[in-house]
Amino acid sequence: MRILKQEIYFPILILIHFGFWAIDLYFYQGSFTETHSDTLLFGELVNIPWSNVHRLLGEVLSSWVVTVFAANFLMATRAKWVEKIFGGLDKMYLIHRRSGVIAVVLLIAHFIVVPRDLDNFSIGKPLGFFAMVLILLGVLISAAPALKKKIPYHRWINIHKLMGLFYVMAVVHAATVHSLIKELPITRSYVLIMSLIGVGSWFYRAFLYGIFNKQLKYTVSAVKNLGNGITEIKLKTSEEKLKFKAGQFAFFKFPKLSKNEQHPFTISSHPLDHELRISIKGLGDYTNEIDKLQVGDEAKVEGPFGLFSSRYAKEKEQIWIAGGIGITPFLSLSKDIYTNRVKLFWTVKNEDEAVYSDELNKISEEKSCIDFTTWASEEKGYLTVDDFVVENYTDKAYLLCGPQILKESITNQLLEKGVSINDIYDEEFAFR
Repeated sequence: MRILKQEIYFPILILIHFGFWAIDLYFYQGSFTETHSDTLLFGELVNIPWSNVHRLLGEVLSSWVVTVFAANFLMATRAKWVEKIFGGLDKMYLIHRRSGVIAVVLLIAHFIVVPRDLDNFSIGKPLGFFAMVLILLGVLISAAPALKKKIPYHRWINIHKLMGLFYVMAVVHAATVHSLIKELPITRSYVLIMSLIGVGSWFYRAFLYGIFNKQLKYTVSAVKNLGNGITEIKLKTSEEKLKFKAGQFAFFKFPKLSKNEQHPFTISSHPLDHELRISIKGLGDYTNEIDKLQVGDEAKVEGPFGLFSSRYAKEKEQIWIAGGIGITPFLSLSKDIYTNRVKLFWTVKNEDEAVYSDELNKISEEKSCIDFTTWASEEKGYLTVDDFVVENYTDKAYLLCGPQILKESITNQLLEKGVSINDIYDEEFAFR
């Protein structure tokens, strides 16, 4: 279920802006003039009309910046209705990361191009400069892979939260400087609305989120080291249980490991099971400490999230491809099949890494509608779509979860076979 993918999201933002700006400028009868302004690289502008390229481009870029960051803060609220628009929180966060980088590029371009009034001073001038520098630093720390690996998650997330404050500074800058937007009613209203959405979303996420989104109390009931860096955690509760669907994930907080950090893990148990089960592979500072948990330790669970499910293509036969720990959603989905027939391929380096093969083989034996294959790459090579052994690729749906390189390889091969991108569903792992 993909409603607003990044391939659609960014063109929509561009078209909306061009539409509003085109209408406003077509009917504009004002006399906005660059009485005495300068630009960073293009010199001074004296008694130049509003139609100069520096003013128009600079302010179009600024309205884009306001909108993209506002949308990013809205995504950060984790609102269920927003998640549905983007086809799942995992997809939404992917767009969130990439659009943040794009917004910074637009911000730099705005700073270079836009004219600055030299006749009148306002607090917005220095505020805008400081906001830009702080936003650049914030996005660099948030998005640069090298820095993300070195900075502990709890510190990284705190730095990331400061982006809202920097955004407020940028909004104040836009409201106090001399600008053409203030004379364009449609564009002005649109930018104002997006600014309010951005500031409101940040304020909600920073100060009100915990009030309206409760965390359910669970207790660790079992901790099992499955080998190959995988730890299985089971949790139980005597209070309100998490209501989720097969294939979804939740955010888990274990106060013993960290009082403030919460991390997303796919739920590998079925919704009808009495206990929650998550299967975690050590891939970072936090997950490498997960085996320190003991029976009786407290856990807090928030969710569920995600729209990764076979029910969106239940009228079709399906092929599921899991890579490594990407098997987790399929452990739940395999007990909750909506389709006529499923082939599940689990790609691992060797048979020893397939720690859930016995469980999946048992499910396959009990359910005639599911075929399970463990694909050990050391013995068989990398999995390809030819290994699916199907007569027709285009009448099926495909669910993928695992490393990005696996998903990209299989997706490209399926597209070459004529499969529609709308029949390929994947789950994202990286939220940071």
